[in-house]
Amino acid sequence: MLITVAICTYNRAESLRRTLDSLAAMRVPDGLDWEVVVVNNNCPDHTDAVIESFADRLPIRPEFEPQGGVSHAKNRAIDVARGDYIIWTDDDVIVDTGWLAAYVEAVRRWPEAALFAGLVTPEYETPPARWIIDSEPFLGDKCFARRNYGMKPLPLSVGDGRLPVGCNFAVRAMEQRAVRYDVELGYKPGGFLAGEEDDVARRLLNAGASGRWVPEAMIVHCIGQERQTIRYLTKRFTGLGEELALLRDRSGALAAQADRGAPLVFGAPRWLWRRYAEGWMRYRIHRLISPPSIWLKHLEACSYVRGEIRYWRSRRRLNEELPLS
Repeated sequence: MLITVAICTYNRAESLRRTLDSLAAMRVPDGLDWEVVVVNNNCPDHTDAVIESFADRLPIRPEFEPQGGVSHAKNRAIDVARGDYIIWTDDDVIVDTGWLAAYVEAVRRWPEAALFAGLVTPEYETPPARWIIDSEPFLGDKCFARRNYGMKPLPLSVGDGRLPVGCNFAVRAMEQRAVRYDVELGYKPGGFLAGEEDDVARRLLNAGASGRWVPEAMIVHCIGQERQTIRYLTKRFTGLGEELALLRDRSGALAAQADRGAPLVFGAPRWLWRRYAEGWMRYRIHRLISPPSIWLKHLEACSYVRGEIRYWRSRRRLNEELPLS
């Protein structure tokens, strides 16, 4: 069995160095063939030099994807991966010393499974804001990739909401090559749509593949100061709203909304602008009078509507065949 550890990176050379350091410190099962594929997604920093510096410590191989967008980079990783399984992680994590061994044990224990997911614990760069810590139960899964379904090896399930997160999951290569990443989803220059790995997991499980939760495959997700801000959370929630609008568009639900006949204002229905204005006002008021557990939910709601508006406007500009008026 050959395992590919795949990392897609953009402009985070020193964060990537920390991740590769943790990979080099892992306990590798005896006799295991493995490789580390790092896809440089057209980074302007010294990413290549960092990758090269680990050539004597890891079975590492650099790859290059010129087209911006994490889904393009992940599809490049799929194309070049030699492994029977691809284990996905990110350039801002620290893997546990037993991380790789836990996945190897899991694929041997459940050879019928095509999908595996591991535990993710956020770790905040200090000093974290008090409201970030107080709101971690709300923000963890939505914004900081926390994943913890307990210490029992449960089956993954769309219906029960047990799905992987992008910085810590594994897919059998045969199924991964058949179910590639949607290039309309995922972070990209000028956009913030998330959900590319969630989309892959759902498609695999809905097609009949089985998956397993592997709690021993543990990583720490390092949350820098730049992500402990209202600006970041707004951007994140807006991207999730835009993603939902895209999925509704594909299902035909967005066209049904358009059939309401409401006039467009700056490329989006007037009623959406009204919802956004009302939501923004609720957020601003509750920011003054309520605890973070309340005002963050209002920030989330109005940012989701903002994402819907952005999707309508982008589709209008592209002149796609959507009956917007």
